[in-house]
Amino acid sequence: MGTFEMNRRKFVAGSAVAALAAMGLASCAPSGNAESAQDEAPSAPAVELDPNAEEVDVVVVGAGISGLAACVQAAENGNSVIVLEKGGAAGGNGVGTEGIFAVNSSFQQEQGIQINPSDIVHTELSESQWRSSGALWLDLVSKSADNVAWLQEKGVGFSGVVDNYHVGLFNTMHWWKDNVGAVGYVPPMQAAAEGYGVEFRFNSPAKQLVMADGAIAGVVVEGPEGEYQIKAKAVILASGGIGANPEYLKETGWTQEKVDEMMVVCSPSVEGDGYRMAREVGVKSFLANAAIQSFQGVRAFGNDDTVPYNSPLNGGNGLVALGGALWVDQDAHRFCDESIAMVFNMAANATACLGNKENYAIFDQAYIDALGLDDHDQEILDAAVAGSDPESVFSAGSVAELADHFGLDADVLQATVDRYNELVAAGADTDLGKDAAFLAPIAKAPFYIAKIVNNIVVVDGGITTNIRAEALDEDMNPIPGLYAVGLDGAMLWRNVYTQNMPGTAVGNNVNSGRNAANAARDYIAGL
Repeated sequence: MGTFEMNRRKFVAGSAVAALAAMGLASCAPSGNAESAQDEAPSAPAVELDPNAEEVDVVVVGAGISGLAACVQAAENGNSVIVLEKGGAAGGNGVGTEGIFAVNSSFQQEQGIQINPSDIVHTELSESQWRSSGALWLDLVSKSADNVAWLQEKGVGFSGVVDNYHVGLFNTMHWWKDNVGAVGYVPPMQAAAEGYGVEFRFNSPAKQLVMADGAIAGVVVEGPEGEYQIKAKAVILASGGIGANPEYLKETGWTQEKVDEMMVVCSPSVEGDGYRMAREVGVKSFLANAAIQSFQGVRAFGNDDTVPYNSPLNGGNGLVALGGALWVDQDAHRFCDESIAMVFNMAANATACLGNKENYAIFDQAYIDALGLDDHDQEILDAAVAGSDPESVFSAGSVAELADHFGLDADVLQATVDRYNELVAAGADTDLGKDAAFLAPIAKAPFYIAKIVNNIVVVDGGITTNIRAEALDEDMNPIPGLYAVGLDGAMLWRNVYTQNMPGTAVGNNVNSGRNAANAARDYIAGL
């Protein structure tokens, strides 16, 4: 095979991370003072309800994609609503989203895009090895077109483009106006909520749930001027998950070392507040089965911070996940088709590395040359090779030197490289099945080795919920008046965020937010 040729258009597949970087949320460090996670549910002293506290029907904790959907639907239903937002503005992780999933929307109908709903559901269940719920998937698919129409009614802006997000199996991605939630979704939804009389309280994190007779009775708030309570008949947790909490991340399967070295792309406020509060009142944890949206990166390269955020060095998945490098584990063995992020699922590559103690990318100068780095990226690479972070990137004149630097078995690594080059020469990866378009020899010195680290975006799920977004206890029974939506309560995925139906994370955020609000309406009506 000839020199590996990179199609720059494919770099756009990493734009989920890039969009977050564009909104100033990239590379936020996990909070060092986050609540510690334990195998057992955290406990907190019971709080007596303040009889003089202000009262509202519904409190929504978090003003991201799902929180905004929940508060607008709840207010539209006629319930009084207060939204508690830890940050200083609405949006959270949602500002960097790019669009939403739908099947048989008006946009798709106008463009002649026809999708059989059962194809979506069956494919998702198959890819999850039937561990996910078909009822949940059918609920999302069946309501998705109406969700888009509802958002349009609320003023949400769409670009009109519907596609497969470059790597998906179906054309289900409906792009926001200007391709970013900070423009198309967040401002109009906040305006719609305020038009219904919803009150937003910023810099006001919820601190603890208040229970009475086994049901939700209110919430403790840490406001700018001190602590207070709000009486509430229902609380909807929409705090954005646990992505910036290093202790909770370990509960998803990461080792301490992996957590310590990872790069984090998220809203810094997503420290698992909703998860912690829910666990304190007896909710069953879902973290061991939560789906991790995590891409791959190289610490020495950082994240792309230049428009349009599609650098072949560190944009989206970056250099190591563009398909042409060789991946090896701690034993210097090849373990995966390295092109899966480009041809199957952007987020699957990080999951493929989860079971290894260490992961490394091996490549040569020809691979670097084919990327066509601009001056800015070349400076980053040169600094890394010169030793800016020797535990991240190293370059040498031989494969043996690469192995010695990271303590790998030099003979095994050489054999792995030799075998890989044999496959390249034969024009077919008969070992792991990588498409020949991504095969190129590792032959031109200098040679490079980069330690692969996880570039985590969000974690889907944490609080066990049902189809009505009700939070469930250890016996899988609803806790009256408590709901969890979006990333706090996602149940569509088990361990792997499939991403082959583009836009489903946002689709679930909106759908679960509306489901929770409607379930809360019915619950409140029966009190």
